[in-house]
Amino acid sequence: MSVVESLPARLLEPEELLRLNAAEALELAVPIEDEGRASGVLVATDAWVKGLAFDADAESWAVVETVPLDGAVERIDGMQTCEAAILRFRGDDPDEMTAEDAPGTYSPDVDGGA
Repeated sequence: MSVVESLPARLLEPEELLRLNAAEALELAVPIEDEGRASGVLVATDAWVKGLAFDADAESWAVVETVPLDGAVERIDGMQTCEAAILRFRGDDPDEMTAEDAPGTYSPDVDGGA
């Protein structure tokens, strides 16, 4: 089962992100939001970084970007690329982001109800 297939069909609670981050299959799992439920998550292994976004219309998670870490790409660069892809998936332009509307201040318009 892939990481995406293992996610619930809703936004992730902070506790779920902690468990995901502790999974042996991943080295890193972090939300792009600073607090609350996550609708965008960066996951990484030593070989790749993936940007996952919750698609409210499909009520499922989607991999919106994968960046291989092949030695020429640093993990931080892969994470930034994936974060920008998540923002574009949401309809935002990452090049026009300001401090006020950066991902840490994003409030999704999704009802992540159970």
